[in-house]
Parts: sequence; structure tokens; C-alpha cells
Amino acid sequence: MTTPTYHFIRNATARLTYGGKTFLLDPMLSDKGALPSFAGIAPNPTVDLPIPAEQIIADIDVVIVSHLHGDHFDGAAAEMLNKSIPIVTPRNGASPNRREGAPAIPFKDSLEAKGFTHVQEIGSPDADHVTLDGITIHQVFARHGKGMVGDAMGGVNGLIFEVEGQPTIYWAGDTILDEAGEVEAVLKRFKPDVVIAHTGGPVVEALSPEILLMDAAQAILFFEHAMRENADVQIIAIHMDALDHCFSTRTDLASALDRQTAELQNRVVVPGDGDFVVLSEGAISDR
Repeated sequence: MTTPTYHFIRNATARLTYGGKTFLLDPMLSDKGALPSFAGIAPNPTVDLPIPAEQIIADIDVVIVSHLHGDHFDGAAAEMLNKSIPIVTPRNGASPNRREGAPAIPFKDSLEAKGFTHVQEIGSPDADHVTLDGITIHQVFARHGKGMVGDAMGGVNGLIFEVEGQPTIYWAGDTILDEAGEVEAVLKRFKPDVVIAHTGGPVVEALSPEILLMDAAQAILFFEHAMRENADVQIIAIHMDALDHCFSTRTDLASALDRQTAELQNRVVVPGDGDFVVLSEGAISDR
């Protein structure tokens, strides 16, 4: 089985080669400036794709859609992807208009309404996971902001990837480091070898001054929690410098890391758009 690799594209979009399959994670394939502003600063995304979209979707086995916000699955992805491609998504949902009390529509139903014919939910009423050709994907806790704003964001989840002979990966997704310790509980349960963290600290002032996912300060705490559970953890920090409402930048995270121990600094990589990261237990490297 080949060594797993993480090809970071932009924001949360990536190609993950793992367990003999190539997964496309949260495809946002729109051109720079093709989507509306979130913060009233600039149209989104604020940067170009590092490679053509056609290359990003080539030879994909499975698409993973963590949730259906436009910066994780956009109209360009819905248009470009083959409608028969396998898609895996959490057993969760969101209201299309975010009105208080409005019913949530399952992600599976929303994707099928876009014409996709091979959509599978992660888990069931009796299980928190699905297994695809030996690769187990668990649906775990995530919280996309505090209080009412978190409710308005709809359902989100982190995901755990496990397969025999390869590192366990925790893709934390769009989550804050919650006060109840649910994210810490995920780290304690799975003790992942690789953690993919979203650390852009977005804020939509029209909704709340609170961050919607981890910023640099929360990211450092999250990294420390991860290292307590697995001293050899490899941490990949993404979801920065691509959207106008993500105010915590790669520069901010680098500054925060500069104040940490060398041990922690050595566990973290902050890939640029288009970079590859080779994943292996106990060591981290760029390719």
C-alpha cells in the first residue's frame, strides 16, 4: 500500500491518498472572486486555485463533503464533478435559510437534489462510521461557533480515517475548541497520528463577533491537546488566507508558533496552496 499523501489545494479543499484510494475533500473549485463576500471586504475566494480544477478532480475515487457551506462545496464543484462519482457525507444536515426553527435538510438529500446518484451517509442510527474497502471513516463532534451563531451554521462534523497499516487521521473540520471538551474527547478516544486543523478564525459580524472556527490562539491549545494524546502527532493547519472573513492568517499562526516549544513547532506544518505533505507515523515532511 502506498504512503498516504495530503495534497493541499486551497481553504479546506485537498486530495488525500490513503488506503489505496484518492479522496477529494470539500471541493471549492470556483475562480477567484466568483463567490459573494462573507465579511463585506472582497468577493470569495480571495486567491486563485494553484492548479486547474480539471487536475484537482482527475482520477478521484471518492468525494468527501463535510458540510455544504459554499466554501466547502460550491456550485463549480457541483457542476464539474461527475454525477455518478461516490460521495460520502456525515449523517447530518442544515436548514437552507438558517431561520430559527427551520427544519434541517440532510446533506445526503441536498447532494442528491443537485443530481448526484451515489451519495452515502457516514454511520447509521446504530453506528458512527462507514467502511469503504477496508477504510473506516468515523463521524465525530464539531461545533461551528458558539450559541445561536453555531446553531445558525447548521450541522458540521469532524472525521476520523482509519485503515490497517497506515496512520489514523483526524480531520477536525470547521470547529471551535469547545468549552465542553468534546474536541479533546475525540483526541483522547482516537489518539490520531495526523491531525488536519482549520485555523482561519472566521468572523461574520452581521451574525456575531465570535469566531466560527479555531483562530491561532485556539489552534495552539488544540495542538497541545493533540500532543498530550500522541507525542508524535503530525499537525497540518489549513483554512487560512483564502476567504475574506478568515482573519487569522498563516502569518498569525507562525507568530503564535514562534512562542511555543521547539517540540510543538516541529509537529506542525502550514502548507501553502498546492503543497504536498507526505504522511507517516512519527514523522512529517513536505514533498
